[in-house]
Amino acid sequence: MSRRNRILLGVALLALLALAAVVGFENRAETLQPCAEAHRPAATYPDYSAIVIPPNIAPLNLKVLEPGRKFCLRVSAGAGAPVEVFSTGGNMRLQPGAWRKLLEANRGGELRMDIYARRESGWLHFATARNRIAAEEIDPYVVYRYIPPVYNKWDQISIRQRDLRGFDERILVDNQRSRDPGGNSAGSACLNCHTFLNHGASQMLLHLRPARKSQIPAMILARQGRAEMVDTRDGPAPPAAYTSWHPSGKLLAFSRNRLVQVFHTAGVETREVVDQASDLGLYLVDTGQVQAVSEISRPDRLETFPVWSPDGRYLYFSSAPLLWPDNKNIHLLYDKVQYDLARIAYHPVTGRWGQVETVVAAAQLGKSVSLAQVSPDGRFLMFCGHDYGSFPIFQPSSDLYLLDLSRSGAAPRRLDEINSGRTDSYHSWSSNSRWVVFSSKREDGMFARFYISHLEAGGRFGKPFVMPQEDPGFYGRCLMTFNRPELVREPVTVSPTELMRAINLATRRPEDAAPAPSDTPWQPLR
Repeated sequence: MSRRNRILLGVALLALLALAAVVGFENRAETLQPCAEAHRPAATYPDYSAIVIPPNIAPLNLKVLEPGRKFCLRVSAGAGAPVEVFSTGGNMRLQPGAWRKLLEANRGGELRMDIYARRESGWLHFATARNRIAAEEIDPYVVYRYIPPVYNKWDQISIRQRDLRGFDERILVDNQRSRDPGGNSAGSACLNCHTFLNHGASQMLLHLRPARKSQIPAMILARQGRAEMVDTRDGPAPPAAYTSWHPSGKLLAFSRNRLVQVFHTAGVETREVVDQASDLGLYLVDTGQVQAVSEISRPDRLETFPVWSPDGRYLYFSSAPLLWPDNKNIHLLYDKVQYDLARIAYHPVTGRWGQVETVVAAAQLGKSVSLAQVSPDGRFLMFCGHDYGSFPIFQPSSDLYLLDLSRSGAAPRRLDEINSGRTDSYHSWSSNSRWVVFSSKREDGMFARFYISHLEAGGRFGKPFVMPQEDPGFYGRCLMTFNRPELVREPVTVSPTELMRAINLATRRPEDAAPAPSDTPWQPLR
């Protein structure tokens, strides 16, 4: 080895030793004595106290918001070695391996979190935060839409997959990577709803709206690693938008919607998205056929947000009377529309349909119902209740409600234990029906974050907690919003390259089937 290389190696080793010394100083165990008691909880962000957590959740890293020269976070339980971390800045990042071992050894037990702050007079101990580790795991992955909170930035959307057991995140598709027919970045396809079959990830649907008004929206179907554009149009009818897999995987229920926007001149939420017209239909996956069902495609009603029951014998959806049959005065009437929760029976073998029945009447609830989701065990149905319309994400009045389907005639219950004073919406059940992830703007009314809550005995939920991040300061810097969470048991199998290939082909279709202008008559499914 040359003298020059020996010098460079020596410098590198010294740098590594210096880094190790700094890390060791930051995290080495040290005595916390003498120690005084604060007799109150420590102020932290996020608030991870009095919660129930999955045994497979990522470390609950947090920032201590108390004055001090140094801080310590000690996490302990009945079995296993405690996890301890020191920090001079208050950012407490737990070692993932030790955290996982502690949770696994204490399923169903108590998890204690003790925070210490070192001041001029010595260490100060804050009241112990006591949490519970559930016996049931949460599905490891959540797939969601990552989007700016303002309406004119819809060209900066990505669909992402987060591993809830840690902090690994994967971008499945980014609309700024889409290309127009000339090969230039379209940066425009509005990535909309994504749906999975039975909490698996091998079959996925993705809906998008191209930027060019001359093109119709598309639906991308991904199966066994391959993606293709599917055509759900029926003559002049628009294609599928909000979709739901039948548990058999053989057909999809979808809504087709003609949307209009209304804007306010003041307020945190200045937008309204209104269904000018909407109805439901079916897409047969194997044959590519579109079927109309007259009972759920009535010209005098708005029908949207279909969702199948886990046994495939009922289709639930939101339904409201059409107040503007002539397409006039929508801006005067949009806030008078309230949707019922309805359902229709379906026989999976014969394909026969029953009659539509009202499950929750908007007039009795005093709220409009949207985004119904049935727990996989079939017992509960969760939905959003808000003042009017079908788009709760723009309404601070949106709360989550729970209906016990096992009790005939039961009334829905507003989930006061998990709702906030701001928008709570977009929820997803875990495959074992014991966890929900939902989108909430509770912190500032603008940016939606994901919150996780455990379903306790008797249909009550535990205190929700925000989805953990590796850096406790992440949410303070993040100017994006999280919505449309979908919990899945496995990672998505189709590659981002394959999804983009299908999207690019879809946006290059001939422009011979453009959507009709908003003032043209609504064409029923045939």
